[in-house]
Amino acid sequence: MYSTLSFFSYLCPAFEVKYLTSKSKKRYISAYYFFHTRANIMTKDLYAYKKLILADGVLSEEDVNGLREILFDGELTKEKCNFLFELKDLITKEKITGSFGKLFVDTISSFLLEDDASPGEIDNDEAKWLRAKLQSKGFMDKLDLKLLGNLRKKAINFPEVLNYKSRYARVFESSLYFSRFLTLFAVVGSLVAAVALFIKGSAVVIYGLREFFENNSINEAENNYEHLLQAFVSSVDIFLFAMVLIILGMGIYELFINKIDPVERKADARPSWLQISSIDELKSSLGKVILMVLIVSFFKHSLKISINSSQDLLLLALGVVLIAVSLFIANKSHK
Repeated sequence: MYSTLSFFSYLCPAFEVKYLTSKSKKRYISAYYFFHTRANIMTKDLYAYKKLILADGVLSEEDVNGLREILFDGELTKEKCNFLFELKDLITKEKITGSFGKLFVDTISSFLLEDDASPGEIDNDEAKWLRAKLQSKGFMDKLDLKLLGNLRKKAINFPEVLNYKSRYARVFESSLYFSRFLTLFAVVGSLVAAVALFIKGSAVVIYGLREFFENNSINEAENNYEHLLQAFVSSVDIFLFAMVLIILGMGIYELFINKIDPVERKADARPSWLQISSIDELKSSLGKVILMVLIVSFFKHSLKISINSSQDLLLLALGVVLIAVSLFIANKSHK
C-alpha cells in the first residue's frame, strides 16, 4: 500500500483523495513528504496538497508538520503565502489548531521580514499585498490579528496602511460616509423654495406692470409712482433671496455629494463666486448675496419713511453711509 500510494502521489499528486480512510491518508501524506520535501514545490502541488488536507475536513498536527516542511523547503515565495492565506480561510475556527496558527504567523512574518530586499522592514509593496489579503474577506479573524501583533513587535517599521480597522468600525464609518446623502433634502428643498420665490417675484412684477398700464394717464402715473417702485423693488428682493437658495443648493451638492459635471466641463461657464470648493467659499458667496438683499430691503423700507425733521434725514443718511461701508468691506475682502 505504501509503495503504491508513494508512486501514485509522485506521478499524480492531484488525484481524488476524498475516499481515503484516515489511515490511508496518513500513508499518502508520508509518501507525499518523501517525494516532495526536497523537491522544488510548485503552486499546483501546493493546491493538490490543500485538497489532500481538507479531504476529511480535519487539520491534524501531522498535516501541519508536513505543511511546514513544504513551505520552508527552498525559497519562501508569495505563492506559498497566498496558499497559506487561502487554506486558513477555508478551515473553520473549530478545526484550526494552535500549531497551524503558529505556522501561519511564522511563515508570513518570515516572508515579510527575512527577505533580501528589505530585511527587518515591511516595504510598500509588501504592505499593500498584506492589506489586500487581510481585507479580501471583509473582516479580520484572530490569526490575522495575531499576525499584525507579531509584525508590530518584530518589524522596524509598521506602515500606516496596515492599521486595519475592525469590521464594526468600518461599517460605522461607511454608514457615516453615506449619511452625507441626507444633505439632498437641503438641496431639493432649497431649489423648490427658489422656484416658488421666482414665481412669486414674477407675479409681483406682473402686478406692477398691470398697475402701470391700467393707470395710463400722466397724473395717475405720477401719483402711483412710489407704489410701482415699491412693487418692483420687492420683486428684486424676492429674486435675490431666490438666488441665495440656488447658491446654497449648488454649494451643498458640490461639497457633500459630487462635482457638477456640466460646470466642470466648461469651467468658464460659471462666475467665480459660484465656484464653491469649501464651506468658507459657500459662506462668502451667500454673504455677498445676503448683503445685497439687505441693501434692497433697506431701500424698499426707505421709500415708506416719512421725513418730518432733520433728525429723520440724518438717520437716513447714516444708514446710507453704513451701506456704503459694508459694500467697501465686502469688495475689499473679495480682492
